[in-house]
Amino acid sequence: MLGSLFSQYARTLLVAAALLFIVLVEALGMREAVYPSLLPFFTWMRESSWLGVIGTTYGSIYATVEAVHLLSMAVLGGTVLATDLRLLGVIFKDVPSETLVTGTYKCFKIALLMAILTGIFCAAGVGDKVYYMQVFWVKMLALLAASCFMLFIKQPLLTSRPHIEINPWSIRLLAITSILIWFTVAAAGRWIGFS
Repeated sequence: MLGSLFSQYARTLLVAAALLFIVLVEALGMREAVYPSLLPFFTWMRESSWLGVIGTTYGSIYATVEAVHLLSMAVLGGTVLATDLRLLGVIFKDVPSETLVTGTYKCFKIALLMAILTGIFCAAGVGDKVYYMQVFWVKMLALLAASCFMLFIKQPLLTSRPHIEINPWSIRLLAITSILIWFTVAAAGRWIGFS
């Protein structure tokens, strides 16, 4: 029985183990031991890497990349909201939820990749500043959790079989969890602008 549980829910258990590891790292204070050793990397990113030099020297390039970052985050949020609100039965009621889930997934992956790539550039331009922002680290952990949730739990479950065969409460729980996690990412990212 235990073997079948692992084989059926391997990805879910892997994500749960990763999240448990993050909680343990935080609870045991291991992050505080690693955190100071990251400052030289962030300083190097800003002052020595070509990303940091371009970001600090050419303000127009930095602003353009930041605009692409915000647009990719908007597309990412749009795909998440469209999918999750459809799963909750709020919008697009005439479109089959399977069609919307598979149709938005490719767009989601491209937007996530663009958000990560442009985010690295944006962080390199202000590396020594974001290092000290606690909200930056919250956003990074939330982004990691949201991406893992989407890629390893939500999408595999929703594409494994027709939605009519999945418990409706499971679908609703997936949608609400997804909205809450991605809202945390967006709110933390917006808060970086106020810091």
